[in-house]
Amino acid sequence: MNARKSFAGVMILIVLGLAAGCSRPVLNSSGTPSRIKDQYIRIKRVAVFPFENYSETKDADKTIDTLLIPALREAEIFDTVEDTRFTRDVMKKLKITSTDILDREAVKKIGDEMNVQGIIYGKIVMYGKGKDKDSASQVTMDLALVEPSTGTVLWVGNVSSYGGLTAGKIFGVTEGKTDIEVARQAVGKLVRSLASDVEDSRKKERKGIVSAIRHEEDKEKARLDKLKGETGKIQGEIDKAKAEAKEIRESASKDAEKVKTDLELQKAAFEAEKSRTQAAQQEIDQEKLKVEVERKKVAEDLKKIEDEKKALEEARRKAEEARKKAADSAVPPSAPPAPAAPAGAPAAPEPAAPPPAGTQGG
Repeated sequence: MNARKSFAGVMILIVLGLAAGCSRPVLNSSGTPSRIKDQYIRIKRVAVFPFENYSETKDADKTIDTLLIPALREAEIFDTVEDTRFTRDVMKKLKITSTDILDREAVKKIGDEMNVQGIIYGKIVMYGKGKDKDSASQVTMDLALVEPSTGTVLWVGNVSSYGGLTAGKIFGVTEGKTDIEVARQAVGKLVRSLASDVEDSRKKERKGIVSAIRHEEDKEKARLDKLKGETGKIQGEIDKAKAEAKEIRESASKDAEKVKTDLELQKAAFEAEKSRTQAAQQEIDQEKLKVEVERKKVAEDLKKIEDEKKALEEARRKAEEARKKAADSAVPPSAPPAPAAPAGAPAAPEPAAPPPAGTQGG
């Protein structure tokens, strides 16, 4: 009796082990090493694209959406996980109909529009039970994380989860795992793998950043030590330069005093020359004034002479007229004309004209 019970117990354990093995998800995932020091650290906000559904189950993509987004938020990999509804609106705005046709430029536009540093998208290959009556539920799906600014695929994962055999199904108590339970198991496996790989990459980046900081600190320390070693020499050069500067200042001060004295002497000489120049200018101005007075006097004398000349000519003209009148009145009316003078004989002298009026006794 005890042997039978032991055998039955062993068989149950074997069956449960086989059932557990058959229902365990199969996962493949890989991540891209960081190209820059904080490629994973700076991903704080991500958007989830609607899944492409290649299975024969309608609305399988919506079921996966309802499971994936809460799982991502609970894992706390990222600060913000945008809902697929928001993503659909942006895709509609940018006239993008499918994630299968996304190129680097389209991914960058979506990232800029949604202000996210990461985009999660994927496809459903299998969802639900097979065509056989007793086939178990199966979910096979792909998931990827993309950096929109560069279009780089940072992480990809593929999982196949099976309903398999359960103790309830083996013993005819239940029908085994439902489709949504298998889907939740697949999504959980992918999200945990994504979270683990992203966290590992972030740790490496932090380690690299710390290492780089320490390297820079070591370089800075070495530089400071070198500067400290050169401080004595530099200080000696500074003291020497200060002494030379003091001598230069003293010499410059003496030169400045001498230049100041010379300038004052030059200024005094200039003032004296200026005074002489002003006195000479005054003399020139006085001479000019005298010349102007003499010029005016000469002009007045010339005018007087011109007036006297005109008066003399007028007196001569009047005397000529009087002489002609006197000559006309002295010839007798009956007297014969005087004989003509022979050829070559000198002409008779004309009577002298009386002196002009006003010249007698002058």
